[in-house]
Amino acid sequence: MNKKPIILVDMDDVLAEFTEEWLRRYNKDYNDTVTAEDFDGWDAMKHVKPECGKKIFDYFKAPGIYRNLKPKDGSQEVIAELTKLGAEIIIVTDSPMGCTFGADNWNGSNPTDDKRAWLLEHFPMIPFENVIVARKKWLVKGDILIDDKPDTIEKFQNLGRKIIAMDMPYNRSVKAERRALDWTEVRSILLNEFYQDIKEVSSF
Repeated sequence: MNKKPIILVDMDDVLAEFTEEWLRRYNKDYNDTVTAEDFDGWDAMKHVKPECGKKIFDYFKAPGIYRNLKPKDGSQEVIAELTKLGAEIIIVTDSPMGCTFGADNWNGSNPTDDKRAWLLEHFPMIPFENVIVARKKWLVKGDILIDDKPDTIEKFQNLGRKIIAMDMPYNRSVKAERRALDWTEVRSILLNEFYQDIKEVSSF
C-alpha cells in the first residue's frame, strides 16, 4: 500500500459495550430483563416499560456512564496492530449534550469529556487530537468507517463510501456491503482492504 489508510472508528457499540451498560442500568431501575438482542430496531422506546418511555434516553447523560464501559473483545488488540502497521485511526463519535458550565445543582459528568477519558484509558495508542465529536460522520474524510448506526451505514453506502457495519440486532435489517460480527472479522476485512500482503488472521 502506498499511503497510510485513514480508518474512522465509532465508539459506542463499536469500540465499547455501550448497549450492555445502558440496559444494565435500565433493568436495575425498572426491574426488567431487556437484552441487546431484544433491540431489533433503532427505536429503543418500544422495548422498555411504558413508565420509562422517553426516559430511556436520559441514561445517555447519566453521570459516568461513558467511563464505565467495557471495551469490545479484541478491539484493543486490533487497534494496536493497525497503529503499528501505520494506519491513522480517527475516532468519530456522537455525544449527547452535557452540562452548562456553572449550572446550578449539577452533579453529573460531561459525556464528551468522559468519552475522551475512556479512550485515553483503554486506547492510549490513539492520539488525543484524533478524536472528533460529530453526528454527520460522512463529512469527515477517511478511507473507511466502522459504525453501527443504521442511518450512517446507509448514508455512507449511498455516497459510495466504504463502511463496515458492526453487527448489532438493531442494524440487521440494513443491507451492508461489509458486515463484521466482531473485531476478528473487522481485522480480516481491513487487512484484505489495505494490507493484502499480511495473510495471517489472529483470533481474540
